[in-house]
Amino acid sequence: MGAEGRRALRARARLVLVVITVGLVSLGALAPAVVPSIAHAQNMTEAEVGTSMQQLQQGTPEERAAAAEALGRRAYRHRDRVAPVLRVLIREDADWRVRASAGRAIGRLGTRDAVPDLVRALRDPVVDVRVVAAAAIWRLPDPAAVLPLIELLRDQDASARQWAALALGVIRDRRAVPALLGMMRDPEAAVRLDVIRSLGRIRDASAVPALEECARDDARAMDERLEAVSALASLQGPEKVDSLVRLLESPSRDVRQRVIESLGQVGDALVIPALRRRRGAEVGAMRTAIDSAIREIETRGREGAPPGGAPRVPTP
Repeated sequence: MGAEGRRALRARARLVLVVITVGLVSLGALAPAVVPSIAHAQNMTEAEVGTSMQQLQQGTPEERAAAAEALGRRAYRHRDRVAPVLRVLIREDADWRVRASAGRAIGRLGTRDAVPDLVRALRDPVVDVRVVAAAAIWRLPDPAAVLPLIELLRDQDASARQWAALALGVIRDRRAVPALLGMMRDPEAAVRLDVIRSLGRIRDASAVPALEECARDDARAMDERLEAVSALASLQGPEKVDSLVRLLESPSRDVRQRVIESLGQVGDALVIPALRRRRGAEVGAMRTAIDSAIREIETRGREGAPPGGAPRVPTP
C-alpha cells in the first residue's frame, strides 16, 4: 500500500473514532437537538463526579483524559459543574489527548457556552483536536465558527476537511458557499460527498450550476452524482427546477430516476409537460416513477401546498 493509501486509511479511522466518541447518529443527518443521549442513561453519582473532577484537575495526562471521557459520557446532569473545567482543559492542557477528550466531552454534554473554546480548538496544532472540535460544533452549530471552519476546509487532513464541511452544513450560513463550491473537486470522495450534502443543507441558489455540472459528469462516482441531484432539489429559488428539468435528458438512468423523484417532491404543474415528454422515451419502472411524480405534483396542487420546498432526501 502506498503513502496515499495509508493516509486515507488513517483519515477514515480517525473519522470513525470521532463518530463513535462524540456520539453522532449519522453523518448524513442534521445536527440533533442537544439532549441527553443513551450514554447519559447511567448518570454519575455525586461521589463519582467528585472523584473524576479530582482526576481531571490533578491526574496524569492519561487520568485526565479518561476522566474527561467518563464525565462526558455520564455527567450530563452535572454539566454546569463540569463544563468550566473542560473549557480550561481544551484551551490550556499541554497534552493533546486531554484537549481532545475535553472537546469530545463538551460535544456530548452540549455545552453551548464552550463554543468559543471549540472555535479556538479548530486551529489546534494537533489534527485530532481540530477534528474533535469540528465534530462538537456539528452538535452545537454557531455562526461564530463559520470563518474558522472555512479555514479548516484547507486542512491537509481529509477527516478535518470532512468535519469542517459537515459543521458548515448544519450552521447553514451562506458565507460558506463559495468555499464549499471550491471543495467540489477534493481528492477524497468522502469529503466531496459531504460538501455536496452541505451545499444542499445551506440551500443557496448560487450552487445550482456546480451541482448540475456534478450530476452530469460521467467521470464522477454515481453516489456523488445522485447526491448532487438531491442537493439541487433542496436549494431555494426556481433555478433548481429548471436545472432538474434539464437533467431529465441525462444519459444515466440512475440520474434520471433521482431527478424524476426530486421533481415529484419540489416541482409544480409547469414541469408536468416535460415529465410527460420524458415518459415517452422511457419504459417499465421509469414510466411508473414518472406517473408517480406527476400524481404527487397534482395532489400538491389540489391541496394548495406551495411547490419548491426542500425534498425528502433519498438514501443513496
